[in-house]
Amino acid sequence: MGVEKHDYCPFTHEIKTHIVHFRRSHTKYPSTASLTSPPCTPLHCTSIYSFEMQKPESPQDIMSDDWFTYKIAPDGDVIDGCHPDEAQALKDYLRHETTTAEAALAIIRPLVTASNPRGDLVRLWSILMDALVELPSEDTDRLIALVSVIENLPEPDFSAVEESKRPTEKLWKGLPGFGHLWADCHQWGSWRQTAVDLESEKRKLYRDEHIKKAEVEARLVASGLAGIEIDWAYEVIADALESSNALFDFEVPATAEWLVCCGRRLRQGAVRGETSWALKPRLSVVLWTSSRDLWQAHLDKVMSLKRWEAWRERLEELQSEGEDRVIRDAADRALKAMREADQVV
Repeated sequence: MGVEKHDYCPFTHEIKTHIVHFRRSHTKYPSTASLTSPPCTPLHCTSIYSFEMQKPESPQDIMSDDWFTYKIAPDGDVIDGCHPDEAQALKDYLRHETTTAEAALAIIRPLVTASNPRGDLVRLWSILMDALVELPSEDTDRLIALVSVIENLPEPDFSAVEESKRPTEKLWKGLPGFGHLWADCHQWGSWRQTAVDLESEKRKLYRDEHIKKAEVEARLVASGLAGIEIDWAYEVIADALESSNALFDFEVPATAEWLVCCGRRLRQGAVRGETSWALKPRLSVVLWTSSRDLWQAHLDKVMSLKRWEAWRERLEELQSEGEDRVIRDAADRALKAMREADQVV
């Protein structure tokens, strides 16, 4: 079953308090109220988008022992971090000291031998999420491969574990709870307000991370992993290309990531007339939400070739009229991906 961002998820509901506490301390970035969503937003403090900290100066710094050590005890307390063996397994793998199969078995071992695997699952998912977002893009291929191997591992035997402490869903196919946890931690509603309030270098850092998230999400979908469906692509692209109030320097590059990774799949959806919750128009627009006012079909949740062409036209406008090179380059990349998808279908 795919992950709809707004679905109720028993997994995340059950451990939400644990996630809030865990992610508050687990993130490298301390909470800064001025750069996060309002207090009413669930898990607002879990965002890793704060800039009141010293970022690693290079990919080599990010891959230092300090990164892995921090994930074990982000606030000095190992209870709030991942299991040390999970961090070691990931470090050995990314440094090419173990195979993908060996790393997969090593990184899940603390969970399958835990006395409370239900409670500990968030620790495993969190270090994988952090690695996918925070580590350099050159590591993404290996991380995606690791996730794929984990998904295909045999189901653990938790028969000796107290029933209330067993995971609520079978592991490992689809990484139960991973997609919902990702959405809770990374898809918070007021990110546009945060972006508008940022200046110069902080805005660039925020944008780079926004684009990296889109890249990772798109690659997971393209690989059929983590229970994430193509709906996430529809939501990102419709927000960017069907809204007059889009933050184009953020949303057009994110759109390009989705079209590069999943353009063929999106084009097929257009041919089939695929429906998606993510394509529904906004019946009302609140502050800092996308307007979805450029696509006129009322209550239209259908992907179509007409919509595909409307996206192309919007990208061509942005490519030719935009003064921002980031937007122009992203629009050009997205259009190239659309042309390639047209040739395949």
